Parts: sequence; structure tokens; C-alpha cells
Amino acid sequence: MSTSTALLRSLRLTLARRCRHRPASRALSQLPEKGLVSSSKEPQSLAQVIEDSIKATGPMSVARYMQLCLTHPEWGYYSQGDVFGREGDFITSPEISQVFGELVAIWLLTRWMAAGSPERVRLLELGPGRGTLMDDVLRTFQALAKFKVDSVTLVEYSEKMRGIQRAKLGPRCEALGAKLIFEEEISGVQKSPLFTMFIAHEFFDALPVHVFQRDEAGFREVRVDRNPSHLPAAHNARFRLGVDRESSLLSQLLPASSARFGRLPIGSRVEICPDSSRIVRRVGEVMADGGGAGLIVDYGADRSFSDSVRGFRKHKVVDLFEEPGTADLTANVDFAYLKESLEGVAETAGPISQAQFLLSLGLEPRLDKLLASAADQEKRKRIQDGAKRLVDKTGMGTQYQVMAVVKGPASEDDVYPFDKTPKDPDSPKPEAQS
Repeated sequence: MSTSTALLRSLRLTLARRCRHRPASRALSQLPEKGLVSSSKEPQSLAQVIEDSIKATGPMSVARYMQLCLTHPEWGYYSQGDVFGREGDFITSPEISQVFGELVAIWLLTRWMAAGSPERVRLLELGPGRGTLMDDVLRTFQALAKFKVDSVTLVEYSEKMRGIQRAKLGPRCEALGAKLIFEEEISGVQKSPLFTMFIAHEFFDALPVHVFQRDEAGFREVRVDRNPSHLPAAHNARFRLGVDRESSLLSQLLPASSARFGRLPIGSRVEICPDSSRIVRRVGEVMADGGGAGLIVDYGADRSFSDSVRGFRKHKVVDLFEEPGTADLTANVDFAYLKESLEGVAETAGPISQAQFLLSLGLEPRLDKLLASAADQEKRKRIQDGAKRLVDKTGMGTQYQVMAVVKGPASEDDVYPFDKTPKDPDSPKPEAQS
């Protein structure tokens, strides 16, 4: 191992210890409001809470702003109830077509066979939403698998979502004789001698990111501040982004966690998610004893991003500062950062586009079978439209990327349909900004 690689790994471990706050995501919908300062008058909105805090303690990080918008116990986005599906603000691939979950299950079966077909397995999902994806996976296993599912663990903090997931998956788990387990954080998931299959679908995009800007002296953090030109009558933004005048400890540590960031041009901005590094590394660690395999599916790329944070409301992109707490805030996933975080813990393959993954696993023959069994033309059209949307090269088919994580003896094999990640940690990686 080179000295530079060892140093970067040490930095990432240090940051993981420093950044152990509860991550905000679709799976985690509460946040203790320690340190927030409000006016003597009871706040009437999340925007007022944020403004009062900035007045009292100064500009806040983009990560803190995202946490508040998503997880404030009264006005946070995920505190509003079920936000998934056609009636919500976004719709996920499993909600569009059952084929998605079925093909994810097929891929997991290929890795189970590559591992020697162990008799018992356990399943793990980060951010399970309504439980639709896991239900499709378990249904496929019921039909095809020759193993015993020992347990299904869902990393989910929201009690509201746990109730939805329990209603959806409880009967399926009971039929399989599998324990249904909930954990608030990935830290609660322990190592096991069982082969672990895991899924993280649209989980990492909702974790809060810090934003930094590079200058001649290094990096300074980009923070959320009050907008002095804000006028309610003009309907302009109440907040704006500004760059710290001085460097901070975090602005020295986080950009140093990857050699890629140090090569960015002067004036560049970069989004960094310390929670993603900590969580994905823990996933690799829990597979250490029994081995395992899993998929991370999200929008992003094998590079860093500069300004991808945005909101989604009613399936449309909205400004980051428009009505805080009423939109889903997300950021593109830096898959290169996830791979770096897994060095020495697990092997990775990809990412590849969702279209390539699904078509390689047999979307078209599965679609033909579903169409042949459809009861009427209306159902056939719905099935066909859903599958087409999953692989549309102008939309979800290329916007969503799929990365494999494998651990154990079979991790040295080719991981279909991926190309294995180069083992040289200093090999060039794309760093173009979005």
C-alpha cells in the first residue's frame, strides 16, 4: 500500500468518527434540534427557524440546511407522511415496474451461486421506502431460491415508514420464516456468519453534503446565509449561498479525504458527503464474516459534483431555497467517493447505467412474458410504459447508476454485468464538474 493511499484511508476513518451525526435520508426522518436558536416568538415556519438560527449563530453549512429541511420533527419534509409514488413528489423505479425488483433479485441470486450457494442468507436494505423493492425481491426468491432467508433487516428511523414497511413485508417474511428486523442506523447492524445480500436504492442521494470552494490557499466552506435583498412581496429567495472568509478545520479535513479533490482547479466547488463514506464502509464491514453482495442504485456518476443539490416537488425540480421543508432535497452521488471508502474492506464493480444493468439481466424477455399474461390492452400498455421508462436513455436509464459491492471468495471473480474496478487506487478517475 502506498503512503498516499494509507494517508487518505486514515483521513476517511478520522472523518467518519468526526461526522457521526444521524444522516438525513428517505429512511431517517427525525433530527434532534440541539443548538437551534429561535426567536422569543413561536416560529411559524421552518424558514423562520432557519433564519432565527442564522441570526443568532451565523451562516449554516449546506449539510445542516438539508438536514433541517428533510428531518425537522415538525416542519421537515419526511415528517409530512408518505411522499413516495405518483401522488407524492417523486416516484422510484420499484414503484414504476415490478421488473426492477425481480431483476435485482436475479442479480443477487447470481452472486449467491458464485459464493457456493450457502444454505442460509440474510437481507439488508438501506432506506426501504414503502417496502416495494424488498417485497419484489422476496417474492422472486420464493419462486426461485434454494436457500433459507434467516432475516430481513431494514435500516429505517421513521416510525411512520416502519408501519408501512411492516404491513407490506410482514406477511411475506412470515411465509418465508424470516425475522423482520428494524435498525435506526447502520451501526446497529452486526457482522454475521451468514451470506449478506444488501440493497441501497435512492438512499445516498438524500444524505446531506458539505460544499467547499477551492482558492489559492486551500478550501473554504460554502454556507447558507440570509439574503439581504429578500422581499416577501417580490417572492425572491429568503436565503443565499456564501463562502467563508476563513478556512475551518472541516474545510481542511473533508477535501483532504480524496486526492481527487486536491486536483480541482482554483475557483471550483465540490460537494462532499462524509455520511456516505461512513455508511458504505460499515456495509462492507458487516459482510466481513459470511461474505456478501449488494447493489447501490442512485443518480450520480463516477466523479465529484459542484452544484447538484436541488429540490423535487410534485415530480419537478425546484430551487434549493424555495419554501424550506416542502420539497425533497437531494444531491448527486459521487460513486468514486463510495469506492474509495470501501478500499481494504470490500470489492466494487461499476457503476454502469441502470439501462445497461436491467437489459443485461433480462428485462426484455421478462417484459415479453408479463405482456403475454396481461389481462387486457390497458394493463399491457401500463406494463410496457413502465419498463420503457426504467431504461429510457434520455431519463432514468442513464441518470441512474448501479454499483456492485462484493465481499468474500467470489469477489475475485468477474461480476456480471460489470467491469471490475481497477485495483490500483491511484488510477485516474474522472473529476469533471457538473
